[in-house]
Amino acid sequence: MEATSRGSYLGTEIAGRWWRRYRARGFFSRGNGELWLDEEGLHFRRLLTRSPLDIAWREISGIRLGRWHSGRWAAGRPVLKIDFKRDGRQLSSGFVLSGDWQAMEELADELRGRIVTA
Repeated sequence: MEATSRGSYLGTEIAGRWWRRYRARGFFSRGNGELWLDEEGLHFRRLLTRSPLDIAWREISGIRLGRWHSGRWAAGRPVLKIDFKRDGRQLSSGFVLSGDWQAMEELADELRGRIVTA
């Protein structure tokens, strides 16, 4: 996936607790925008903002799919969950990019292949 994908950012949970949301560096605000990948990591820029949310490949510990995230239900659409560690905290960001479960599983597999294991 080199091109951008339109979708929604549902928020970032701290330690798997949906009621504890990560607030640093623009991660608090939810919204629609564009997601893209490059050699550094995953990026999501919300509409009407200048700075994207950045998650480096070296920070990512897992990729999952689910039906809800950060207290938000996606109406049956798949939620791409990016598990990562930053500032000594275990975090998980959720994105809705497509209603097609098969396409999202393929994207999740591609992302799993890019994770840097140390």
